[in-house]
Amino acid sequence: MSTGTQHRKRDIFVEGAIPSSFIAESIAKHATRTDIGAHEIFLGQVRADAMDATGEGTTVQTVSAIEYTAYRDMANEQMITIREEAFTRWPEMTCLHVHHSQGVIKAGELCFMVFASAPHRRQAREAVAYVTDEVKKRLPIFGREILSDTTHIWKRNT
Repeated sequence: MSTGTQHRKRDIFVEGAIPSSFIAESIAKHATRTDIGAHEIFLGQVRADAMDATGEGTTVQTVSAIEYTAYRDMANEQMITIREEAFTRWPEMTCLHVHHSQGVIKAGELCFMVFASAPHRRQAREAVAYVTDEVKKRLPIFGREILSDTTHIWKRNT
């Protein structure tokens, strides 16, 4: 991508978990691009962490799912800025795709995907790390961790 190119606004949100077939299709769509030498992918998956919903250390439950909600329009607008920053930092990058789940995602399912393509692995790897971190820091996406006893805790991004 050349610098100064304005990329179109995309809705990064998908309802439900991200299926593994979607990831395979994303890679396959780039097979005709002979200017690409590397793809880098980050996949976020819901963990079945042990949590103490009471804060007293006496009742430990496991996360059975996360219910994701977001200020969708605000998040998509901020994503445009993050994309532009990434293409400015790595102008050789040819593609950048971000998808985040909405709704209830069960433990073990995929909820977040960052996919970058570039002529060389370094640009793709660095761009994916940057975008992943910036999405977690800057996008108004909220996760309500649903515990095995049906109580919940609001997720903190780390």
